[in-house]
Amino acid sequence: MTLDLALLHSVQHFAEAFKAKNVSLHVLVCNAAAFALPWSLTKDGLETTFQVNHLGHFYLVQLLQDVLCRSAPARVIVVSSESHRFTDISDSSGQLDFSRLSPSQNDYWAMLAYNRSKLCNILFSNELHRRLSPRGVTSNAVHPGNMMYSSIHRSWWVYTLLFTLARPFTKSMQQGAATTVYCAAAPELEGLGGMYFNNCCRCLPSPEAQSEEVARALWALSDRLIQERLGSPSD
Repeated sequence: MTLDLALLHSVQHFAEAFKAKNVSLHVLVCNAAAFALPWSLTKDGLETTFQVNHLGHFYLVQLLQDVLCRSAPARVIVVSSESHRFTDISDSSGQLDFSRLSPSQNDYWAMLAYNRSKLCNILFSNELHRRLSPRGVTSNAVHPGNMMYSSIHRSWWVYTLLFTLARPFTKSMQQGAATTVYCAAAPELEGLGGMYFNNCCRCLPSPEAQSEEVARALWALSDRLIQERLGSPSD
C-alpha cells in the first residue's frame, strides 16, 4: 500500500484504503523518517522533516485510532532517537514554538530539524498513550541505534561517508529493529506504555520529552495544522 507522509491527502487515502480491508490492527510501528534534507516545504506548506517525521505519523494514527481501539489490545511503537536530547521546541517562556518545528529557510539546520522531530515523536507517543490506554491501546517510543547504515543518510554525500565509516561499529539492521520488535511483542509489556526504550530497556528521555504540558500543546498544534489544511478535524 502506498503512503506518502509528506502529503496529508496521501495519509488520508491510505487510511481509507486500509479501513476498507476490514482487518484488525494490533501493532502499528511509526518508523519512517527523513534525515539531513535540504530545506523544503511540502505541498501542505510545512517544513518537510517536521511533516514526514512527526505530523504525517500523527495524522495516520489519528485516522486509524478507531481501528486500533476495536482491535484492542493493540500497540503503537514510535521510532524516535537519542538525538532528541540535543534540542528543545519551547521558547524561553516554556511555550511551544512553532517556528522551531517548521522553520523558515534562514533558520533551518537539517540536523536540528531532525532532532526536534525526534523529540516530537516521544511527546506524541506519551500523549497518545494517555489518551488511548483506557481503550486498550498502548504506545511506547524507542531508539533503534546510532548511525545505523540504512538509506536514511542518502540526502547528502557527507553523511553517507560518515555512516559508511561508522558502519563496522554500529548496529546491524536486525539489531536496530530489536527494540521495536520487543515493544511490539513482549508479553511483559502488555498494557504498559508511555515509556521510552533503548537496547530493549526502559530509560528516561530528556526532561522536555517528559513534559505533559508540552505534549498536550504539541497535540493541539498538530491537530490545528491538519484542520487548517484539510478543513476538517483529524479525528
